[in-house]
Amino acid sequence: MNFKDLITRYKEGTASEEEKRIVQNELEKYESIEHYFSDQLSDELFFSKDQTEESVTKDVEETASIKKVVNRKLAKVVLVSVLSVILLYVGIFYGLSSIVDSLHYDPTSITAYEGQEYPESDFSFDMKAYVSLNIPGHTLSSFTYEEPQGFGVYETGYFLRDLFTNEEQRHSIDIHRGIPRNFHDGIFSYTNRFDIWSGFDDIYSPVTDDDSGMSEEYREGDRQRKNDITLNYLEELNPLSYISMSIVFEEDLTMEELYDLSREVQMLDFKWVGVRTIEPGTRWSENQPNHLIGFNPNMSDEPQGNMKPDPEVYPLFNLSDVFDRSPSSENPFPKGYETHFESRLTYLSHRDEFVEIIDYNPHKTEFYDHALNYINENGVETYGVLIYGTAEDFMENIDSIPFSSLYINEIQSSSPTIYYE
Repeated sequence: MNFKDLITRYKEGTASEEEKRIVQNELEKYESIEHYFSDQLSDELFFSKDQTEESVTKDVEETASIKKVVNRKLAKVVLVSVLSVILLYVGIFYGLSSIVDSLHYDPTSITAYEGQEYPESDFSFDMKAYVSLNIPGHTLSSFTYEEPQGFGVYETGYFLRDLFTNEEQRHSIDIHRGIPRNFHDGIFSYTNRFDIWSGFDDIYSPVTDDDSGMSEEYREGDRQRKNDITLNYLEELNPLSYISMSIVFEEDLTMEELYDLSREVQMLDFKWVGVRTIEPGTRWSENQPNHLIGFNPNMSDEPQGNMKPDPEVYPLFNLSDVFDRSPSSENPFPKGYETHFESRLTYLSHRDEFVEIIDYNPHKTEFYDHALNYINENGVETYGVLIYGTAEDFMENIDSIPFSSLYINEIQSSSPTIYYE
């Protein structure tokens, strides 16, 4: 009987005691052999012939150290890459953005000068000069704001006050690389750009006999007829009705004559003075419209403060500084009016970029230059004024005003305030 048969009989439980002993002895022998080779295989797999367990431990530690070095280098590479991306973004945004900003009008810029106490953005002075010269009956009532967005884009805003109603409103302008966007009303409204010259038509659009087909005698008669209608209407109004009126003088007044007139009719409030910048009955350019500009003789209508552009270049930019320039014994206002108007006109003539963006006529700096030349040759004189007052005050003082034409712009039931501001 072979060993295979013995195993079969052992599994089936039919082997004799002797046969069981033989099989068990064989199984013990093979189990011992298995343990022997198992131990040998483990040593040969993890250790070389001359390698000890201590050397293997050392190798493992070296491997871990190498991994740490590699991980540190990888982390450094990743960090450098991230920083490079960040620096690239910052370089593009701020470096390239600043280059683009420099190519266009920057409302956040500040033109510093020696001795400047309170820096203010150029945009603030731009707006103040523009409104006072070009928009009768309005003023900037507070600060302007300018927020850069990068790449020549800015969010700007201003507060505009209607001096007749005393209402104030905030307006915004987005400026995208020298182009205004998202602007509404305010200085851009049709009324404040093209419908503010009612009552000054003969100055704004001078008409000759050949242009109209009507003689000067006829036009004078028509003016007188309209004046009579206006005066009759004033008599019918409630005495407390509050009126905005444009008045054109028979002859231009000097600033001294204007000041004397304003003192003579003190109950009437002079809100804007139109300054002659073109020879009467003519146009300043063959291909450009006439423009009417002036100034507000009321110091209290604009916010008071020490912010101003360079006073050496633009003296009396703020009319409120008038008392600082004349001896107390001398009336500072007539000369102050002249200097103030010329200063703001000069300032705006130097602001080409602003004028091209904001003004209704992008070529208006040419007119400002023309106007400066005109007043330097002929002096600062006024053709007419914008005046506020009650119907009663107008009727009591109208004979003291040497008017050529009267025009009522607006009427309110009463003054927005019964107190002096």
